[in-house]
Amino acid sequence: MNPVVTVVVPAYNARETIAHTLASIQAQDLREIEIRVVDDGSHDDTREIVAGLAGADPRIVLITQPNGGVARARNTGLAEANGRFSAFCDADDIWHPEKLTRQVASLEAAPGAGLSYAWHRRIDPEDRLLAASATPRIEGSVLHRHLEWNFISNGSTVLVPTPLARETGFEPALHEAGNQGCEDYLFQLLIARNHRFVCVPAFLVGYRIGNSSMSHGVDRMIRSHLQTFAIIEAYDPNDGSIKRIIARRRTKLLVELFRNRIRRRDLSAATGALIGALRNGPLRVPGFILDEVKTGMSRYSDIPVRKSSSEAQTGRHFAEFGAEESDGAWATKRSARYLAALGELDARRATVVGSV
Repeated sequence: MNPVVTVVVPAYNARETIAHTLASIQAQDLREIEIRVVDDGSHDDTREIVAGLAGADPRIVLITQPNGGVARARNTGLAEANGRFSAFCDADDIWHPEKLTRQVASLEAAPGAGLSYAWHRRIDPEDRLLAASATPRIEGSVLHRHLEWNFISNGSTVLVPTPLARETGFEPALHEAGNQGCEDYLFQLLIARNHRFVCVPAFLVGYRIGNSSMSHGVDRMIRSHLQTFAIIEAYDPNDGSIKRIIARRRTKLLVELFRNRIRRRDLSAATGALIGALRNGPLRVPGFILDEVKTGMSRYSDIPVRKSSSEAQTGRHFAEFGAEESDGAWATKRSARYLAALGELDARRATVVGSV
């Protein structure tokens, strides 16, 4: 019997977390799954750990390849996927046992939808909650809103029909340019061009934040976003609304890069970033600089600010929470009016491309 879901797990030097990650996937209440772990040229004993687990559970398949980045690793797993749907899990994230059951049901209830996502909790290396979790619920045609705001934020939350996932693929050009980080976001944006999204309003993923987490590479993530937007813009070069959103995002990113380089005392790079921002959106630059001064924080993924213990249940283990249990108050910083306007653009696009 073919599996319902193929889970693709790219792994690179993941010896500290891979067994725990795979245990959470093995514990899914949907049993008809295959787990394809793609070792991306690890230098530690990741392969040996996975091989041992595969010997005890035939659902686990180890694939090895030379190091080529997360996009190539995911594409390798997709090439051999047998499931009707494909899910992706980073080698340090964990899942709630009901994740796949709920998401398969969400796609089966929405014929033609291209992607299901759920919410995640940000956790530390010991699986303890770090901050109140984001609860965005954006569905249907979402391209304009997703360009403005990466509301999914974590690639381990998504489920996609396998033929669509394979056709879309993950873009290795980011890694090849040294701009890795937005492979998941780009994959989602490409799907959003022609397909609807559905949301499962439950916290089904533990997104691990550690010292080696991708989110700590601020400069690289900014460059990754810039390259991602350039790729997306090339698909719709004559779409004025998409170009305006990307221009706004690009200006803000360049201002962030300016601030980042100033902090590093790299005045030449800071000057280049500021000039780029002024060329891209001169009227927006002063406001974005003021935002940076006010917050002192990076932009991406709309990461919630850590709450006090009275506001967020920090310190509790991921497994202690129910799937739908709130862990604290959260609200996006983005304008509800602006998001509503982008939603109208999404609805208009859906009519044109026939994605709804």
